[in-house]
Amino acid sequence: MGLAEVQARVFGENETREYRFMVDTGSTFLALPQEEIEALGLRRGRGVVKLMSATGMVDVETYVADGELMREEFTAIMVPAPTPLLGYELLQNLRFKVNPVTHQIEKVPDDEIHPPYQL
Repeated sequence: MGLAEVQARVFGENETREYRFMVDTGSTFLALPQEEIEALGLRRGRGVVKLMSATGMVDVETYVADGELMREEFTAIMVPAPTPLLGYELLQNLRFKVNPVTHQIEKVPDDEIHPPYQL
């Protein structure tokens, strides 16, 4: 499909920063490096989640991130990762999809069922 990236802002207790996130539809959550999470002053989530990573199953702490993506405000679960990632949960919650031709995210029309569920 190709690489899709998008700019988004994350609002923390300490400061607000803008990041270029790689859109990863194979990931679930929003992710930033641990040092960025700490610098922003994000509050911890309700616990640890198990995630499948390239190295196998891992337990990771969760954080709560408020931010803005393409003029849409959001609250999302964030986890630590080596690179900024934007997973499918936030895309679906804000009703965005990846256009495989332009490699950009775009709004899903209100009359379109999304994601394209199979019955």
